[in-house]
This record gives sequence, structure tokens and C-alpha cells, in this order.
Amino acid sequence: MGKTSTIIISDFEFSSASEGIWRNAKVPGTVHQDLLAYHLIPDPYIGENEKLVQWVERETWLYRAKFDCGSLNAFEYAELVLSGVDTHSEVYIDGKIVLTTQNMFRPSLLPITGGWRNGVHELLIVFHPASVHDSLAAMAYKTRLPDNRTFSRKPGYQYGWDWGPRLITCGITAPVKIHGWNELKLISARVITRKIESDRAFINAILEVSADQEMIMTLKCIESKAGISETIKVRLDVGHNEIRIPFEISNPKLWWPNGYGKPFLYHLVVESDLFDSAVEVPFGVRMVELVQEPDSSGVSFLFRINGKPVFAKGANYIPQDNFITRPDDLKYRQLLSRAAGQGFNMLRVWGGGIYERDLFYNLCDSLGLMVWQDFMFACYFPPATPQMAEEVRLEAIWQVKRLRPHPSVVLWCGNNEIDEAWHNWGYQKVFGYTKADSLKVWGDYKRLFDTILPDVLAQNDTTRPWWPSSPSIGWGRKESLRYGDMHYWGVWWGNEPFEIYRKKTGRFMSEYGFQSYPHPSTISYWAGERNKLSFSHPLMKAHQKHATGGETIETYLKRDFNLPADFDQYIYLSQVLQARGMGFAVESHRLAMPRCMGTLYWQLNDCWPVTSWSSVDYFGRPKAFFYQTSRLFAPTLITASVRLDTLWIEAVTEADLTRELELTVRVISLDGETIHTINEKVNLDRDHGCVLMKKALRELMTDTDKNDVFITAVLSSAGSGDIARCRTTLCRPADLVLRDPKVSYTLMTVGDHIHELKVMSEYPAFDVFIRFENDSEAVFSDNFFDLMPERPEIIRIESNKSISDLHEGLKVRSWYGSSDAKNKLPAR
Repeated sequence: MGKTSTIIISDFEFSSASEGIWRNAKVPGTVHQDLLAYHLIPDPYIGENEKLVQWVERETWLYRAKFDCGSLNAFEYAELVLSGVDTHSEVYIDGKIVLTTQNMFRPSLLPITGGWRNGVHELLIVFHPASVHDSLAAMAYKTRLPDNRTFSRKPGYQYGWDWGPRLITCGITAPVKIHGWNELKLISARVITRKIESDRAFINAILEVSADQEMIMTLKCIESKAGISETIKVRLDVGHNEIRIPFEISNPKLWWPNGYGKPFLYHLVVESDLFDSAVEVPFGVRMVELVQEPDSSGVSFLFRINGKPVFAKGANYIPQDNFITRPDDLKYRQLLSRAAGQGFNMLRVWGGGIYERDLFYNLCDSLGLMVWQDFMFACYFPPATPQMAEEVRLEAIWQVKRLRPHPSVVLWCGNNEIDEAWHNWGYQKVFGYTKADSLKVWGDYKRLFDTILPDVLAQNDTTRPWWPSSPSIGWGRKESLRYGDMHYWGVWWGNEPFEIYRKKTGRFMSEYGFQSYPHPSTISYWAGERNKLSFSHPLMKAHQKHATGGETIETYLKRDFNLPADFDQYIYLSQVLQARGMGFAVESHRLAMPRCMGTLYWQLNDCWPVTSWSSVDYFGRPKAFFYQTSRLFAPTLITASVRLDTLWIEAVTEADLTRELELTVRVISLDGETIHTINEKVNLDRDHGCVLMKKALRELMTDTDKNDVFITAVLSSAGSGDIARCRTTLCRPADLVLRDPKVSYTLMTVGDHIHELKVMSEYPAFDVFIRFENDSEAVFSDNFFDLMPERPEIIRIESNKSISDLHEGLKVRSWYGSSDAKNKLPAR
């Protein structure tokens, strides 16, 4: 800030070193996107094209542009700012090398002096292949590491993951700027909360300013909602200055996570005679603690926000595209707004991706989505050579300073699964490590995660807790149930049944998951016609990055359902299966409250069209599980399950339900007739899972077969109506004698591109899935819902299609007709 000006260098061109033909480039962007724009490569997201574009990573790529700093001549200082340079590059001005870059996660700065300040000059950036750099660095390191990608400070997922393609790209992913200023440069501005009392909050406004001479600066700070209006004078020394201005806010409005209150944001305006314009500093009044205290179960692991324990509900988040500049702002807003609307209050930014763009954190601030922020390390041991250690230190300083103003960021985590990998994945044996090798590799780990990163935080942000590695203990060890955070992969990797989640719930569940196929239209995007597909088809395997993914889905599918012959039915049932399994998990975690205080499933989203653990696919199309999260993450959750011929009704709430509640349990035949009803008055204490009812099945039903009934449970109150509901069956879905539900509907337009779908049935229908064959972009307020004859569902739909088009393309699917026909009955 200060008296400043910025120019953005545009009109870039790109070329390969081997070809030498220059074409227009898009900056910000990546080389893959530029090649796609000229049809020089096929779309790697379609078919088996990924393997056809692997040559791109082996090329040397050049980007160039002209710049003229003449407009900055009024400023004494000018600086070239290169952000998001991915990754290994040499930077030239007028043919002279002036800079090298080795780290995508921090900017590179170059003073613009002398002759560069006048006339037109050429900026040239030469990108060298990351994979070649990694191989050379690995040879120099001498001790073999599990994967060479760890030698580059670039997004690890570009090298491929078990849900993503290998598309190692390069490019300039942020605007290239030249920044000019005179005697004063504002480096950063933020507000921290020092203390919160019942009727007051104590905050500090902190400005970092660089000055080239001693001077007096007048600052005026205004925040009308907080009653702040103060003018002060501060003395600046030559060099770096940190200005701390204390304020007190009476009766403050606090920043709360979604579901616990409003995420209120203040906006401090700072004016100065030395600034071109006022500086606006958004902030939330918020305190965060990571509470780890001994208790009867081990050691707690919970987030306390503003003195209040918070149960974290959400997911792990990965980059939304393999080419990080491609998602537009709307895609970010839609994904995060939908998550908040479903009841999410936390996202974990996973360490194999990127530090997200500013918009992501701004949205999380405004939506009340807490952010568990990994540093960008995942699964593979990083070297701590002097050069790498310094890169990591500078990267951490930059990212901590960038992200610390955001109240949504509640935790710094060192890495994903590297401690776990060292202790449980057997790499020492696989690679034949000597004692000296082990000391070197583990010593490098300790240097980065026990010294460098904690030191950066101690100097730059003490307002948030630090957690060295997630998980703290592997899921195969009993200690993981007693303390720390837990990644539980007994389901999926261990082939355990979904019901095991009841026993395998730790103090904070930061990873667990199950795959499903994406929306049919998403599969059609990469594979074309679906009628000849199966999970083993080459086009499906090209977009299934787990070695046994299709087989694992089918193994679990056979446990609950009969395999359908139709592939669309198979897709549908895989999503129902995922929702069923993840429902078991979330219910188990929440019912274990307060021993368990967080559930973050793997994973929210995808980076390309793929079969994966996501709940929302690459095109933003929710799967069944995502729709179910509105019930699973609601303040009050009720569950029904059958164990050893006993019905268990359990519940948990984070709401203050002071009045007596009514529990209604119904045994209903698949004809839709109520066979047995129980009404009981119950009380529900907040923040504790409890058993509301245990009944032997013989008390609920006598002459009825288990495969001909299901059970619903509803919590209600006189003043609020239905608060929570659930459904369970007494046998596996494949054994139910389902009736044709005879689903019908009416469709009407109620606003601009807004339609209302009323769905009815004559018989019960489970997990009813509505889609339009001719509009895959339609947005549904709900889907995969149950239908009862006496209770129609009203679904709000956003679509640009006409009513007649929607009628023509509407498809309805439920359990009936999606499994083997032997247990289906026509409607009576």
C-alpha cells in the first residue's frame, strides 16, 4: 500500500523448446490448458487420453511477454512479483538470467532497477521438466525415498494419486505483476483477538510496514459496527516495522462455525495520509483451542471455539481441478455454499494439493466453515537438504502470513500421513534402509516438522494450534482409538463391514471413506454410451485409479444388494452403497460424542471425472451420500439399527432441546401399512449420544417376515414439529420383497428457471433418484430420498430447460428395479 501502483504483464506467448513455434498463452494458466486451446493435445479427461499426453511433462516450455515500466517512473522502487510459478524455471529479462524458481508455493521477487525502468523489455520464463529435476535430485540425495515427487515443491497430486491422473504440468498460475512504491510499503494488515469476556473483546490491529526513512505516520482506524473510531500517530524506523493498535469492543458479535451461531465479520478501515486509499481489513472475533486433556477414555481431541466445544462435521477437500486455474469463482461458491447448506462446519485442506486461492478462505470465513490447513506434504518422506529446508521455511512464512487473517483457519497441520508412513507402511524394509539411512530420513522429517515449521509459527502466528501430522497413530493400532486424530481405513482397505465403524471410532475421525461411481452423465463425458460398460471396461479402468477399486465396490455391493444387469442401475446402487456405508460411519462418530468430537470423511470433491471416494463429482453433481449429509450433519440426529434381533434407537443433539420430545417408532410393511406404533416421551441432553429405546424385535412384530417390513423413527416436539427422522430395514436390501412403488409426479415452474417437482408414490420407495437425461446441469434441492404413500416430497429444481423438455427427460430410480428381480413383487 502506501503511494503505490501496479502493472500486470499480459499478452504472453508460449512454445516448446524443441518446436520453437510461438503461440498466444493464457496467464494465469498451465501449459496443458494452452495446448488444449490449440488442439495440440486431446482432452486428457476423456477416454484413455491421459496416457497420450504424458510427453508434455518431459518437454521444456517457454513463456514470454513484453513489459514497459514507464508508468512506474514516478516511484522510487519497483519489484517484479512472480507468484504461482509452477515450478522449476529460469527467468530472463532481455536474454539475461535474473532469477530461478524452485517452489510453486511462494512468490519470487526481483527488484526492477536501472535500464529496466525505461522502454520495452522482454520477460522470458523457461520451465524445466519437474520429473527430470526430481530424478536428478533423488540421485544426489543418495538414500532412496519412496517417491521422487517429494523433491519438488509443487502439488503432489499432479503426479497421480489413487483418485487422480498423472498430469505433471507447468505454467504461470497467477498474474505477473510489477509493483511500484516510494518511501513506504504496506506488507500486511490483520486483526487478532487477544481475549473474549462476557461483554467485551480485546483485539489488536497489526500492520507490517517497510519504510526507507524515519517518519511519522498518522493512522485513522474505523469500524462503526464495533464502535471503533481512533486516530493515532506512530513513528516508523528504517526497515521493517510492526504496528500494534489495541482496541476494545463492547458486546462483540463473535465469529462462530456453521450451526453454532453466525460467522460474523467486522471490517476495520485504516486510513493514512501516506496511503493512496483506505485499507479494509475483514476480521472475526474468534478464539480457538485444540483441547487435549486426559479423560477416562484416553486423551481428548476437540476444537473449542470461543470457549465452546464444537463437534467438527465435514470432509477432506482436494483441488477442484488438475489444472488449478481452470475452476472459476462460481464453481468455488457453489461447492462451498452447498457444503455449508448441508450442515458442514469444517473442511480439511489436504496436504497433497495446494494452498487454496484467497477466495476459498474468504468463502469459508463468510460461511462459517472452519479450515484444517495442512502444509503441502503428503505420504512421502521429504528431504531436508539445506536448499529444500530453506524453501520450506520461506514457503511457510509466506503462507502463514497470507492465511493468518482468516478466522476460518483453526489449525495448522504439518503433513498428511508421513508419520504414519514411517511407522506403519514398512518402507524401511522395502528399501533396505541401513541404520544410517533411517537416521537420515527420519532426521530430515524431524527437522522439517519438529523444528522449521513450529519455529515459523512461533514467530508468525501463535493464535492457532499446531498438529505435526495427521493421523497421529495408524488405524491398525489400538492407541488410535484413545487419543489424537484417526484415519480409519479398515472399511475399504481392510475390507471390514460397515458396521465396524461402531467399534472403530477414535477421538477425532479425520479420514475414512468409500468409493462410488459418479453421476451417469459424468461417466458419459469420458466414456460415451454407457449401455456396454462395466467396472472392468478399459474406459472405466482408465478413470479408476485405485488398483482394486472396481472389485472392492462390487465386493461390498454383493453384501447388501443383488448385482443388477444394467450399468445405470449399477452406478445408482454404488452411490446408495456409499451413502449407506458412510452413514454408518457418521452416525457412529456422532453418537460417540463427547468422546469423539469430529468427523471428516474422505473426500468432498474430485479434480477430474473419475470413480472415487468423493461425495460431489468433478462437474459438481452430488452423489447420494452428499444429499444424505443434510440429515447426518443436522444439529439433531436420530438413528435406528438392528443388532442381535434387538432394535436400537439412538440420538445425539447439539441443540438446546429443553422441552420434552416425542419419539415415534413405526413398523411398516412394504405395502405401506403401519403394523405397530410406539410413542414415548423422551429427553435428550445436548452433546451426548444416548440410547432412546432398545426393543426386542419379537415385541414389535409377530407374524410378519423381516423381509417384508421396515422401521422408521421420528423425534418431534409440540412446538417444532419433526426434528429428526431415520429409517432402517431388518434384513439386507437384497432380501426385501419390494413392491413397484408406482412413482408419479407433477412439475411446475415457480420462478425464473426455478421449478417445483412434487413426487408421490402408492407404495414405499427407498432412495428415490431423480435426474433429467437431457439436463445434467439441473440442481436439485434434495435427491435419493424415501417416499411414503401419505407423504409426498417437494423438490426444488434449478434448470434452464422448459417444462416440456424436463418432462421428456425425467428419469426416476429407486431400490425397486435396481437389484435382482427375484424379490420384487408387482403392486397389489
